[in-house]
Amino acid sequence: MLIALLLLSIALIIQSLYLMYYKSQIKDIGKQLSFISEHNSFKFIQTQIKPKEIHQLINLCNTMLRNQRELNQEFLKKNEEINAAIVNLSHDIRTPLTSLDGYLQLAERSKDYKEKTQYIMMAQTRIRQIITLVDELFLYTKLQNPEYVLELESIEIVNMLKGRLFSFIDEFSQIGYEPDINLPESPIFINGNESALERVSENIIKNYLLHGEGALSIHYEDKKSEVVFHFTNLLKQSQLINFDKIFTRFYKEDSSRTNHSSGLGLSIVNSLMEKMNGSVHAEWKDNQFCIRVTFVKTERKDEYERTGSA
Repeated sequence: MLIALLLLSIALIIQSLYLMYYKSQIKDIGKQLSFISEHNSFKFIQTQIKPKEIHQLINLCNTMLRNQRELNQEFLKKNEEINAAIVNLSHDIRTPLTSLDGYLQLAERSKDYKEKTQYIMMAQTRIRQIITLVDELFLYTKLQNPEYVLELESIEIVNMLKGRLFSFIDEFSQIGYEPDINLPESPIFINGNESALERVSENIIKNYLLHGEGALSIHYEDKKSEVVFHFTNLLKQSQLINFDKIFTRFYKEDSSRTNHSSGLGLSIVNSLMEKMNGSVHAEWKDNQFCIRVTFVKTERKDEYERTGSA
């Protein structure tokens, strides 16, 4: 009986010491967390002796600290991007506004009708540039909303693409190069949105006109369930491409920012392609810059078949 009481007493003493040790360990963890929180420290929770439960607690705390720091770094990065975007947009909008004001003042002072008309036309060009910048910013913002959904339908893309190319006939004439087009005579139907498809092709062509050199080559690759269009061209001298950032917002190859581009064109292309369950990629192929857009093929429309047969 005495031995049993002695053993029980020893067990209670050991348990009490163990509980005191647990309490001190938890208290130490609390102090370390308090220090890290107050000083924005990048330290992690540490302890010399780690019972299983304490070890699990420390791992959980350190995992939470690591995740929180990654979120903070991501927040700082996003904040820097937003600040840079505000500066860039302010510059992009202020520049044509300044020249617009200058042209209007010159038009007001000029007494020559022909000269006055020329200044007004130049002012109108700056107005169109501002409208384009604001329109692209509005569209980009709208596309970032996960709840914004495009209405998709079966669309014949070959004629649509040819039509968009034809709308830039004046621009192609000015640079002295006609596009090298290799598209099928038969129709190809894809799952898409007509307005979005027009914007995708328009932004890719505008990107070529801003940064490309030589003729724009367009050819297609017909796959079982997909169709791929390749837009290929040379680049102007001294053009450097960061392929990791080319589809990010406000990315510009031209750091001088003199081309009145928002830097949103290819980012909008990427967002629209994702909304249409397609994809877009950029690569350096055979010493040429290539944008590759991939669409999901669908069955042809009955209306198109009746029109074609008629």
